[in-house]
Amino acid sequence: MSASLNSLIPEFRPWAAALVNAAASAGLQPRVTSTRRSHAFQARLYRRFLAGQSQFPVAPPGTSSHEFGYALDLIISPYDLSLFKELGDLWNSWGGIWGGAFNDPIHFEYPGFSVAPAVHASPVVSTVAEAIDLIIGFAPGIGEVELAAELLKLGFPSSAILQFLSSPVLYAAKKLLS
Repeated sequence: MSASLNSLIPEFRPWAAALVNAAASAGLQPRVTSTRRSHAFQARLYRRFLAGQSQFPVAPPGTSSHEFGYALDLIISPYDLSLFKELGDLWNSWGGIWGGAFNDPIHFEYPGFSVAPAVHASPVVSTVAEAIDLIIGFAPGIGEVELAAELLKLGFPSSAILQFLSSPVLYAAKKLLS
């Protein structure tokens, strides 16, 4: 999981920075807690949500805008829902999607995200995908940003890179099936 605005899609970054700056200018002490998430991390968060261990809603893995760099979670201090609503109203006025509409006041999403058609992978492929996601997360010296930069140099489109980074094996399975 990342909390860096640099892990968001490039079109979103200036708007995300403007939102954080607006919150800071209002004296709200903003802190970005989550931006892009791996498929495996989204799955862990979703399991916690289903078990009643999450204060906020969590989308099923493969459907979250966080997995593709289209969303950020932002905490403010003081934590006051009326202040979140003001930030949400500002975000909506800029054309964004605020999570307060679906009981997730810390969620700010870039418009235009849609879930890609699901790849119906076997349980074995899903298990392997989660294992590879975990291994990539611990690979020394190979961060997501470095991997994305190398793939961009090779001419891969940024949308394909984001899909690959969110779940390498499912991405490969989708390519094999198409």
